[in-house]
Amino acid sequence: MSDSWDQYAADWDSNEDVRAYADKAFASLTEVVNPAGMRVLDFGCGTGQMSERLAPVVQALVALDSSEKMIEVLQAKQLAGLNTLALELTADSIGAEPLLQQPFDLIVASSVCAFLPQYEQTLALLKTLLAPNGVFMQWDWQSEGEEGDFGFTPQRIEAAFEQAGLETVSVSEAFVMRSEQGEMTVLMGVARNG
Repeated sequence: MSDSWDQYAADWDSNEDVRAYADKAFASLTEVVNPAGMRVLDFGCGTGQMSERLAPVVQALVALDSSEKMIEVLQAKQLAGLNTLALELTADSIGAEPLLQQPFDLIVASSVCAFLPQYEQTLALLKTLLAPNGVFMQWDWQSEGEEGDFGFTPQRIEAAFEQAGLETVSVSEAFVMRSEQGEMTVLMGVARNG
């Protein structure tokens, strides 16, 4: 998966929609939790659009992406207090990586989960990284549930949270992105490690 994203890294931040999506996702995050002083994992961080917004307020921030080129773009930003990881999240990588040994208060996944080949299994891995009462938040395109439709239905997110052993806090429409192609709704799923 990482190779396909490497080709987008150099120009990713110049896309106005990418920045607008991150602004809206971060605004919706702050309506649910106050990240100040938290230990946070930005999962599937890409070039760090969400990390840029989180870094000034959180206590510790780890940004993880499978694309080495995306991580290189993020590292060049030299965000204070940021640690980066270019790796695929697996049980083995969790066990071997010191930055993943201390639990996280908050894990965010902005426009990531719908691209995962094994969403439910990845959620189970992410749960192991959450502190007790830690919060997981994801933002993804809303699917209409039709064959071949990209994104998620609220029902799929809730079912995946339950399967992973996470307690659903909410699954709701976070915001709408508008372009010449039309409107696309972004869902925000919030779960707690009970």
